[in-house]
Amino acid sequence: MTTLEALIAARDKLDSVTPLKTDCGALCGAACCKDSPDEDEVAGMLLFPQEERLYAHQGTWMELLPSALLFGGSPVPLLTCRVPCPRRHRPLSCRIFPLVPYVKAGRLTVRMDVRARPLCPLFDSGLKGLDADFVAAVKDALRILWADETHREFLLTLTEHLKEYEWL
Repeated sequence: MTTLEALIAARDKLDSVTPLKTDCGALCGAACCKDSPDEDEVAGMLLFPQEERLYAHQGTWMELLPSALLFGGSPVPLLTCRVPCPRRHRPLSCRIFPLVPYVKAGRLTVRMDVRARPLCPLFDSGLKGLDADFVAAVKDALRILWADETHREFLLTLTEHLKEYEWL
């Protein structure tokens, strides 16, 4: 399986599951889909390796910007939505939110994304507060990525990036 095929397979695992059985965006007014209240900070979702290829011809609803996170010597693309996105085109980071992959002691784990704390009311509930089917699908999707060398390296890089937020 190529890096892009692994990504598509992982995204497909998350097509029909969400963090709650109901619309979790109704709880917070879709806070994760809105611009950052901080004018100096661009809101968006980091794309996984080769995911930007899926957005080459997506139209005007989104924009790809360089993020501060470097992978392979280049900035990781950040997808920002100008208007609400077509749900079927959500990037993997959106599909797994508020979870995030995290590598600990050489093992891939899943945890609540520390960056979600200020905007996601589900954060304080932890994994147990999320739909079990959603958590299982996220784990399955991330196992697919972990089997691909490029994605494994990206997940290690992302973990190091997330460690910076743990000190805030």
